Amino acid sequence: MKILLGLFSLLPASAASTLAAAPSSNAAPATPAPAAVSPTPSPAPVPAPSAPVFKLDDYINDLATTLKLSDDEKKAIRGDYQADGNLLKNILNNDALTPLQKAQQISDLRDVRNTKIEALLHDFVRQQDFLKIEARYRVALTELAEDGGLAPTPSPTPTPAAPTPSTNSSSAAK
Repeated sequence: MKILLGLFSLLPASAASTLAAAPSSNAAPATPAPAAVSPTPSPAPVPAPSAPVFKLDDYINDLATTLKLSDDEKKAIRGDYQADGNLLKNILNNDALTPLQKAQQISDLRDVRNTKIEALLHDFVRQQDFLKIEARYRVALTELAEDGGLAPTPSPTPTPAAPTPSTNSSSAAK
C-alpha cells in the first residue's frame, strides 16, 4: 500500500486528486455524463415545385397547332369558352347543387359549346381531333373556370382626366 501511495506523489496534483476520489474497484462504475449535444438545425423543407399555371392560351395554342386553326377560328373558339366561363364558375361554386347536378349541368354546357366548335371546324377529322384534345384538357379547363380563369377579362376603360379648375372671368370681375 505504501508503494501505491508513493506512486501518487509522482503524479501531477490534478491526476492524483482524481484517482483518490475514484470509487473503489468493488463499486459499480459510474456512468459518464452524456456529452452535450448541440442540436443541429434541420434543413428547411424544400418546397415542392409548383405545377405550371394552366391558362386558356395554352389550350388554344394546342388546338391551333394540332388543328391548324386560322386566327378567326382561334378567336371564335376562345370566345365560346369565355362566354361559358361565368356560367361554369356559377355552377361549380353553387353549393345548392349536388355533385351529380353540377356534373350534369357542366356536361350539358360543354356539349352545347363543343357542338358550336365542331360546326366551326367543318372537317370530320378536325372535329374528332378537337374532341380528343378537349378531353385531355377537360379537368384543367373546369378548374380554370372554377377560379374565374375562363371569364373574359374586361378591357381597361380609360378614366377621364380630372377636370382642370377654370376661372370664371365674369365672377372675378365683380
